[in-house]
This record gives sequence, C-alpha cells and structure tokens, in this order.
Amino acid sequence: MTALAGAAFAQTPAPGPKIALVNMQNAMTGTSEGKAAEQQLDEEFTPRKAKLDAQEKEIADLQSQLDKGGMNDEAKRKLTEDIDHKTLLFNLATEGADGDLRAAQIKVLKDLAPKMIAIIAQYAKDNGYAMVFDISESDTPRMYGNATDITEAVIAAYEKKYKR
Repeated sequence: MTALAGAAFAQTPAPGPKIALVNMQNAMTGTSEGKAAEQQLDEEFTPRKAKLDAQEKEIADLQSQLDKGGMNDEAKRKLTEDIDHKTLLFNLATEGADGDLRAAQIKVLKDLAPKMIAIIAQYAKDNGYAMVFDISESDTPRMYGNATDITEAVIAAYEKKYKR
C-alpha cells in the first residue's frame, strides 16, 4: 500500500515558482509622479517638436517645388542648395532635440526608477514571487502559464507609499 501511495505522490508535479510580470515603463508612467514628469517633458519639448515639424514641412514644400520642374538650371541649383542647407540644419536640430529629450528622460528615470524597483522587490517578496520579469520591451516571459502581471498592483503600492 505504501508503494502505491509513494507512486501517486511521485506523479503529482510540484508547483513551479510564482512568476510576476511587470511593465516597468507603464508602471513608472502610471504613477502620479511619472504622469507629472511626462507632462513636464511634454510642455518642454512640444514647442521644439512643432518647430521641427514646420521645418520638415518647409523642406517637403521646397522639394515638391523642385520636383514640379519648370525652372531654369540656375533656379534649380539654388533651390537644391537651399533644400540641402535646410535639411542639414533640420537634421542637426533633430539630433539636438533627441539628445536633450533623452537626457531629460534619464534625469526623470534616475529619480523614479530606484523607488519603483524597491516597490517591485518588496511587492514580490510580500506576495511570494520568486522571479519578476520586465515586459516593457518584450513579451517573451508571457510564455509562463503561472505568471501574473503585477503592473497595476505595483502602481497602487507606489502611490500608497509616495503619494504627495
């Protein structure tokens, strides 16, 4: 009889470790602190984006004018030089704006990320999760059938701890 009980016990698979999934990007932007930072970045960079959009449209309009043709060689040469010059300035301005935006985002993350990571670690510990995967950039960890998305719970825990 004990041999049968042992065989039955051996066939029951042990439950795997509890796995948590968190979209770190959504978790950080889902907090009031993250929303405020996002709003501040929008306010700071929207005017620059509008200016770049206007420059891009101007270049496209000039290119369209060149494509239509109907002008002498000297006018084509001058228009081509103007397009090239404006394109160069646009590309430099775009690179500068992108760099400034990245620097501003890094500054925000430098303050927000460590606090969020601490909340996630504590939440995982308190709720018995053995592993936590960030799914911000990949869905690969979703293949685990016993994984639970804790993003919303982590946002709530963050808000509870850091609410101003």
